[in-house]
Amino acid sequence: MSEREASARRILIVEDDPALAQVLTYSLQQRGYSVWTANEGRQAILLARTVRPDLIVLDLMLPGIDGRDVCRLIRKWSSAPILVLTARDSEDDIVALFQAGADDYVTKPFRTRELFARIEALLRRSTESPPGSVLTAGTLVIFRDEHRVVFRGREVRLAPREFALLTALVERAGRVCTRQELLDLVWGQDIVDLRNVDVHIHRIREALGGEAYGSRLIQTVHGIGYRFVPETIVEDL
Repeated sequence: MSEREASARRILIVEDDPALAQVLTYSLQQRGYSVWTANEGRQAILLARTVRPDLIVLDLMLPGIDGRDVCRLIRKWSSAPILVLTARDSEDDIVALFQAGADDYVTKPFRTRELFARIEALLRRSTESPPGSVLTAGTLVIFRDEHRVVFRGREVRLAPREFALLTALVERAGRVCTRQELLDLVWGQDIVDLRNVDVHIHRIREALGGEAYGSRLIQTVHGIGYRFVPETIVEDL
């Protein structure tokens, strides 16, 4: 991967050993990556929601919420590759990692060349993979091919524009989307008023359980736009 390609990639390192975190950060930045770090589980989850990393390097042994639970919680709403650093290499431990949602692992102590090779391989595969036909965010499931939404086990009826708007927000969960960005994504070249976004957001909120409840999931960022926050993230934190 070229330095130019890497410069657009965001990597979150979750490691409570400050010396190791510093070495990994420096080495990845030298390769052109943008790097964020967290030293405990709760901070890792919050950063993953706000930074929206392209890949997460996750230590298994963390204070507070351990690495396996961090992996499980992030995987509920993010498809970013997760590479786990672990000193445990028994078959049961490795199977448990994959069941929690990890994509790959490296056992400690590790060789940095192997670690970086695995990082690049995961990023390459994630870039080449087409978006799935099913999009899941906590208790909300969007079936793209069937143009169908299920929330908390019940089907939600949405008009085509509302379906496209909700899908765009869920794909960018945790990130603030401006009204203009949402107009470009959903209405394309059509000339429409920015207030159309507000009208459709209101309808989606009502369909998700009423305006007040829907506002917890699709949050208004005053003066800017909207942000989708999966229900399980609000509850788990």
